[in-house]
Amino acid sequence: MIVMKFGGTSTQDAHAVENVVKIVKARLDRKPIVVISAIAQATNMLERAGRLAADGRTGDARSALLALFERHIAMTDALIKDQQRCQNLRKTISASLGELEEMIKGLAILRELTPRALDTIYSYGELLSSRIVAVALEENGVASRWIDTREFMVTDDRYNSASPDMELLETRLPEVIMPLIEQRTVPVTQGFIGVTRSGHRTTMGRESSDYSASVIGSVLGVEDIQIWTDVDGILTSDPTVVASPKKVKTLSFAEAFDLSYFGAKVLHPKTILPAVERNVPIHVYNSRRSELSGSLITSMNSSGTPLVKSIAYKRNMAILAVVPKHRYGQYIFWDHVYNILTKHGASASLTASSEYGLSIVLDQSHELPSIVQGLKEVGSVDLEEGKGIISMVGSNIRAVPKFMERLFRSVSEYPVAAISFGASPSSLCIVVDDHSVPGAVTSLHREFFDTVESDEFEELRHLPS
Repeated sequence: MIVMKFGGTSTQDAHAVENVVKIVKARLDRKPIVVISAIAQATNMLERAGRLAADGRTGDARSALLALFERHIAMTDALIKDQQRCQNLRKTISASLGELEEMIKGLAILRELTPRALDTIYSYGELLSSRIVAVALEENGVASRWIDTREFMVTDDRYNSASPDMELLETRLPEVIMPLIEQRTVPVTQGFIGVTRSGHRTTMGRESSDYSASVIGSVLGVEDIQIWTDVDGILTSDPTVVASPKKVKTLSFAEAFDLSYFGAKVLHPKTILPAVERNVPIHVYNSRRSELSGSLITSMNSSGTPLVKSIAYKRNMAILAVVPKHRYGQYIFWDHVYNILTKHGASASLTASSEYGLSIVLDQSHELPSIVQGLKEVGSVDLEEGKGIISMVGSNIRAVPKFMERLFRSVSEYPVAAISFGASPSSLCIVVDDHSVPGAVTSLHREFFDTVESDEFEELRHLPS
């Protein structure tokens, strides 16, 4: 068995879905379980409609919904030539539009978009896209069954960032999926949707369909988790910043986790952990060029040779330097600080401690004034905004010849505010001014990749669009 997860760009229009059908058909002998994201931009459009409704702009909200649903109808008409199938799918789409229009009326009256209501709105994107893919497979002679993920994905009630009940999932998922696999029927389900024990829809966070696919794959003990996206695999850096990135052929789980955690967009950060627990390899493929080999993420380190494999970054960060005003024990002080961060829903991307205090790097989107005010209860606080984190990730990078010398030479024109080795030997992070991130990343990539000769990398045949 394999899990095949297709992202929003892989299902964005009729042509993209035709590619998905071809890719799945070519792998029927491997007993695929297909996980589908909402079509590109659908989640954003649904959220916009909800927020417009909560502002009382029901006309604008309905227009946003109609534009989205017209895309689904157009895809249906282009993909499904069987009249009965097409008619049934159109009815499903129309019924969903009707349900959302009723929600919009309610939101306009309440003038509030709660996290629970937002999750309900979000869910329609994947529910519809997965139905289209399931019917498109049937249209092309593939026995498939649309499965509502809420049949097996029970979560807690932390709306917008729910976590699955793994004990229930271990029981329910095989009961739902395995009979279909035994019948040679392809299950088609959704990515980030769940349901509480009381029956309310939840989501596990934006862009978390990779994580859901990984959870499903680990519970079922599949031989491979495949993430199908719009790039050729894991790249040596962001192609929107670096002119000529290369594809990384193989990464360890630790390397992939560090990359996703520090900003690489190709995988959700939580994707790696379920795969690690069951030692299930992850492949990242390009749905637009399915003949390419992609990138493999596995427990085995591909090479003992120290090597930088990729550069990731996070922008719009802030540094908080906190010096305790009392003689706390170090661990008591840390506990106070992290409790304050947790209270405000913030998490540190980087931390560095000394005998004088604690420095924290976190996303500026958090409520910084409230966090600073809370931290002033335990110490003095110095806040620096407008920072970015650049992370060098690879195999035992600390042993790369002249690594630190080359790093600092590459970023010599960009002031470095902080430097931190991670807990694993897979990464090193530097903090620079936010506006310096593109230039620093480009310079580092030139130093560590433009002249390197290694079997670990492959030149891209086509640069990502």
